[in-house]
Amino acid sequence: MINAKLNYKNILLARHEKLLVINKPPAWPTTGRSLKDDDCVQFHLIKHFGEMVWAVHQLDADTSGLCLFCLSKSLTTQLKDLWVDPLMVKEYYAIAHGEPDWDAIDEYSSIGSVGEGSLGVHPDGKSAHTHFKVIDRSNGYSLIRARLHTGRTHQIRIHLSHLGHPLVGEGWYRDPPCSQHPRQALHAHRLQFPDNTLLPTNTLTAPMTQDLIDLAEDLGLKMDLLQA
Repeated sequence: MINAKLNYKNILLARHEKLLVINKPPAWPTTGRSLKDDDCVQFHLIKHFGEMVWAVHQLDADTSGLCLFCLSKSLTTQLKDLWVDPLMVKEYYAIAHGEPDWDAIDEYSSIGSVGEGSLGVHPDGKSAHTHFKVIDRSNGYSLIRARLHTGRTHQIRIHLSHLGHPLVGEGWYRDPPCSQHPRQALHAHRLQFPDNTLLPTNTLTAPMTQDLIDLAEDLGLKMDLLQA
């Protein structure tokens, strides 16, 4: 049986033959240091199905939301090829400090090493592009939609911090770290694939987790303005 802390039935959104659509809870890494590492989603999926399960992509341990796994290595490879298609949409929702003076903005700052084991905006880093749109503002906080056009590590977190609006709960890219929420307020909401013959539907979504719904309510942000 799957670990009681990570009940498969509670996190599975859909299964399309060899594709598993998961709503990853916070505090769980997508994959571990090895296939025997039980502190990750992949391990428990392998244990549940009794066969190898591959991760199509990674979410930060404390980022919740849509995460894809496959029971087929070839399908994993094919989906990863689609992942870098310019028409691929990767959409997140974030709760951030401050009320931006922009309604929408494209952030292009490069991301690279800024010290031993640390990432941040660096002119010699890798190119990065995130589109941000403010959904709601209230009491010095904002509800923001982020769309990734590149996939750098911690890209949304770093770009929002660089713009002066770090995530609520941000422990790495805010000085001092934010202890207002036990994890960064970031949720992977929607994936929209280019036209393909691999999936029965091109659009996949994951509902917002209860902890972020409660946080938004406490801050006076209107979650009902989010797309379904």
